[in-house]
Amino acid sequence: MQPVGQETLCADFRHMRQTGHLPHALLLHGESGCGKKHLAMWFAALVLCEHADTAPCGTCKSCRMLAEHSHPDLCIAEHSGKRGGFSIETVRNIRKEAVILPHHGQMRVFLFGDADDMSLQAQNALLKSVEEPPAHTCFVFTTETVGALLPTLLSRMTICPVYPVTTALCRQVLAEHDYSVEDCNRAIGCFGGNIGHCLAYLEDKSLQQTVDYAKQLTSALAEQNEYELLRLLSAAAKDKETLRAVLQQLLTQIRDAAALTREQMDDRIGCDADSAARLAAWITPTRTIQIYEAIQTALLDLDGNVGAMLTASALCSRWMQIGFGGYQH
Repeated sequence: MQPVGQETLCADFRHMRQTGHLPHALLLHGESGCGKKHLAMWFAALVLCEHADTAPCGTCKSCRMLAEHSHPDLCIAEHSGKRGGFSIETVRNIRKEAVILPHHGQMRVFLFGDADDMSLQAQNALLKSVEEPPAHTCFVFTTETVGALLPTLLSRMTICPVYPVTTALCRQVLAEHDYSVEDCNRAIGCFGGNIGHCLAYLEDKSLQQTVDYAKQLTSALAEQNEYELLRLLSAAAKDKETLRAVLQQLLTQIRDAAALTREQMDDRIGCDADSAARLAAWITPTRTIQIYEAIQTALLDLDGNVGAMLTASALCSRWMQIGFGGYQH
């Protein structure tokens, strides 16, 4: 099924297939939840389909095997390690696989999804395969940012940005999933046209709680309210993974506030535009960096097995040292 809202990209890819100009390496980049992996799987179907003029046709043997997750010529690299990267062993195995002729049809596709944390060693190990690929191979990568990959890899790729859809189209998709108008409005109010994030928000109570914490923390920062900051961080810290998720969501709010201090922003990535705007009215570039770095330090502390409560307390203390001025209690 063609990804919703990506008609232009899909048309371009279809033209490439029909004219025999498919890229041997493709990078799809954009914010999480915008449909990159869905588009990558659709592109794999396009490459592997037996009928170039109508690819992906959905009816040929290749398309049917893809639908059944049993196609021998689609290799999806497995993540490993704490940061979810790709091990050197995984990359070496894929390099060995890449030289093997297709089992069915004329092409093989190797997909590296969510490659943002791919180590430099793994990227360098893969470089030769991407630089001098066998004629029957196609490599597909998805990342949130282009800068996640080495320039030497990027120079060998066709790079395509993937954007969230319009809020109207997102609302239509959510309605097709039988969500009420009220639910659709809540989700779109948090995540705009990011269908993946909207669906996750409506389906996951823990994400709803995370978003609520991030909204309240942004407001507390905007109000310079020390007591509320400590209360919220302490509540989130009752569960280590909850605190981690809240801080990661809060980083997107800080990014939005920073962008708003410079100019009108049309591509927000945070979950609450109103509180980000209130924070933008107070925050300075220096404070933005300090608040952001304090959150990053807290995330590193959590990765280093520092207790959640201690991490929350230390974070609040760092924020207070920034110099909020008169605290509101």
